Amino acid sequence: MALLALAAVLVAAGGCSIPTPKKVDTSAIPVYTKTQKPGDGSLWAGETSMNTLFQDFRARNVGDILTVLVSENTSATEDATTVTARKTNTDASISSLLGLPLNLAMKNFLMQKQPFSPSFKSEYINEFDGDGETTRSGSFKTTIAVRVVEVLPNGNLVIEGKKEARLNDETKYIVLSGLVRPIDISTDNTVLSSKISDSRLEYSGSGVISDEQRPGWLARALDNVWPF
Repeated sequence: MALLALAAVLVAAGGCSIPTPKKVDTSAIPVYTKTQKPGDGSLWAGETSMNTLFQDFRARNVGDILTVLVSENTSATEDATTVTARKTNTDASISSLLGLPLNLAMKNFLMQKQPFSPSFKSEYINEFDGDGETTRSGSFKTTIAVRVVEVLPNGNLVIEGKKEARLNDETKYIVLSGLVRPIDISTDNTVLSSKISDSRLEYSGSGVISDEQRPGWLARALDNVWPF
């Protein structure tokens, strides 16, 4: 019973302290359409990026599709060194004690066969030496088709897109959103991810491999309450 109670306490403590990972919204992005009134006597039912006479097929309107070439490389290195030292010496003695003998007639003080001596001497040394280094790098490359969901007054495009791939019971999700300048869109209707402002790129997955990469619930609970 005691072991069961201890396990219950550890699970409860671990559950309170383990941060819940943010889940990627895998639902479909709603389609935004702008109702256009066709002009009287016009050959076209409405202006789109596919039927303009003097423009290319680059995305520029709500609902247009744009291909993003994702190429992200990150690298960070941090090095910290700390050295501290402190030493304190104290030496105090009494040369006169109200005219009395300094040993106060105690010739065998505390049964140590030594006379009492009204003096005090101490030494305190505190040293700390710490050195740490952190290095992290990552690379991510893929392509994803996104949709223009809004055109800002200055002409910039708000884009959103999701990509889902399933292979051998393992599902991967890619979510991308941000702002794109029309001038950064190439003639083949592609844009580099480095040109996207306020970009939000998420890559996650679910399945057997993802589950195996995560420690078990008991290991996570013990890791959060283990004091050493």
